[in-house]
Amino acid sequence: MSQTRGSNLVAAGILLSRLAGLIRTVVIGVVLGAAPFVTDAFNFAMRVPNLLQNLLGEGALSASFIPVYAKLVEDDRQEEADDLAGAVVALLALLTAVIVAAGVLLARPLVWLFTGWESNPEQYELAITLTRITTIGIGFLVISAWCLGILNSHRSFFLSYAAPVIWNTTQIAVLVVLALLSWSVDDIAVAVAWAVVAGGLFQVLVQLPRVHRLAPTIRLNVTRTATVDDVLRRFAPAVGARGVVQVSSYADLILAALLVAGALSWYSFALPLYLLPISLFGFSVAAAELAEMSRHSDDRAAVAGRLPPALQRVLIPAGFITAAYVTAAPTFVDAVYGWPSRLFDTGLTDPAKITAIALVLAAFAIGLPATMTARVTQNTLYSLGDVRGPAKIALARLAVNVTVGLVLILQFDWLTFEGDRITEFGSFPHWPPWARVPVERRVSDAVPHLGAVGLGLAASIAAWVEWAALRRLVRRRLRTPVRSGIARQVSVAAAAAGSLMAAGNFLPLPAPVDAAVVGSTGLATYVAALWFQGIRPTFERPRRLASTA
Repeated sequence: MSQTRGSNLVAAGILLSRLAGLIRTVVIGVVLGAAPFVTDAFNFAMRVPNLLQNLLGEGALSASFIPVYAKLVEDDRQEEADDLAGAVVALLALLTAVIVAAGVLLARPLVWLFTGWESNPEQYELAITLTRITTIGIGFLVISAWCLGILNSHRSFFLSYAAPVIWNTTQIAVLVVLALLSWSVDDIAVAVAWAVVAGGLFQVLVQLPRVHRLAPTIRLNVTRTATVDDVLRRFAPAVGARGVVQVSSYADLILAALLVAGALSWYSFALPLYLLPISLFGFSVAAAELAEMSRHSDDRAAVAGRLPPALQRVLIPAGFITAAYVTAAPTFVDAVYGWPSRLFDTGLTDPAKITAIALVLAAFAIGLPATMTARVTQNTLYSLGDVRGPAKIALARLAVNVTVGLVLILQFDWLTFEGDRITEFGSFPHWPPWARVPVERRVSDAVPHLGAVGLGLAASIAAWVEWAALRRLVRRRLRTPVRSGIARQVSVAAAAAGSLMAAGNFLPLPAPVDAAVVGSTGLATYVAALWFQGIRPTFERPRRLASTA
């Protein structure tokens, strides 16, 4: 398979699933956005399946199962590979069942531990109910990740990454139908939580026939073999690495709970726009390269040869998207969330809320290039069998994220809006630095505060720390410098495009027309600037990119 075909198939599947996910988020904003405490409760409950899917599923399997299974497939040891797959899915099913039962039973202390929402009993009880329901769907999401590992190893990339479209569509359908039936927002949130469970089941069912065709001899078993031991040896540090990432995610929840009501919503609305390019470009390249590098893991020169073009294919889109989000986030956020809410006269109709989401997105975007390239370098290490190194680096990222985030969020929470202008509430910078906004304002203030911007800035700082450490580790493992060759040209092009897009914020055009004009103008400027410097931004001819860098 060519170096770009696999990542293009992954990108196509991810594009569909992420667009469906973005539509789902927009619909949630329109249907539930008028009740921030309901939206916050639902977003918290969604963290539970996302946490365990990443912890036990896709993230851990990418580091432990896929490299071993893909190498067996490459060596034409299909029967041994299928025995390994059967043992892994049996162990995952058992472990997941125990965790689901514990999650349902411990939902109340979990919500108490991570939110501190007892001061709002209605939100507190709703969050507990929603968490119990969404936890039930974890098993389906983990098995879906196992299907992804099988399909990727057989170079069948599209289906596994497009399958989440079903998961998102199920929730969208429930949201739209119940909103048209005028259900209360609380009841809609509960119904959508059950749609999360049903969508997970549908997501697995659509992949199983393809898995069976590619690996027809897979049978559940609990046999201990050398390959199973190899996966288990990698799995523990992989879970640790993913656990650190997920602890970081929950740390964001804990930090957001310290802020004025609505902070978690602004964070959650910005997150899909931030994650879309990471998944579409960073993760697609990283996922395809993991399978291919794992097939040749005993040839470090071959692995080293694949890395620079992979980094180039990530950096080129990262430059434009970072420029767009940093300079024109209000335009794009209004195009996604603002005009649908105004069209239906519900949800995010307040310009201050749109601005708050945009500022959070811009803060996250500062770390986009680091986050996107880190996925590629991390998977390179996984293909070489190094799982512990990324785990240690993830711990460092967590420490930076929490430490910096705690300082920044409490400071930025003293900034709010007066009309469409950012103003101080109290004083900024505030002293003492650990002081919080008074509780009466945190619970009932209808005007957005900017504490969630601190979460975005802390995440960006932590991302650059992680990228630097991973780059150094990869260089040591491969015994060769890790250079993409085009970082300077991308920076120049991004600056040119960003300047035009910043000016486009003031265009007297309605949304989403203004976003289309600003985005297309910025993209044309970006491509032209790269072309002028000798870079041909295409995904079809990576060798030419490398030669002109």
